[in-house]
Amino acid sequence: MKPEPDGMKSRRTPKAVVVDDDPAALLYVRHILQRRGYEVLTYENPVHCPLYQCSGCPCSLENRCPDLIISDFNMPGVNGVELLELSKKKGCRCRHFALISGNGLQDSNLLRINKIGTRYFAKPLDLDEFHSWLDRIECDLAE
Repeated sequence: MKPEPDGMKSRRTPKAVVVDDDPAALLYVRHILQRRGYEVLTYENPVHCPLYQCSGCPCSLENRCPDLIISDFNMPGVNGVELLELSKKKGCRCRHFALISGNGLQDSNLLRINKIGTRYFAKPLDLDEFHSWLDRIECDLAE
């Protein structure tokens, strides 16, 4: 391994998990994240996501928790709020969550989203708002 020049920190590749049953939306978000340098794991069905399948946090030292998790709200089997609540309950150490929905959400779901510290985005994505959120996450990760 080469020594780093003075004042330069090594940066690890940020990792994201995206769950959306709409293949076009899944590709779109994955493309945005990959262009920003993220390693992106995608799942069209939330029940196939390790965050749903495992009894505890599926991450280990070799397989670190994602830096961000983005989920669609309306999906078969389990909705996005339930998936994110479940991952937190299982001890997922991810600190940045977002929920995306093409439909307006009821106040009860908005309260649940706020309770677990989740960012909400309406479809279609406001790209300026989405990139601004990613900028803040990346600043947080750099610290």
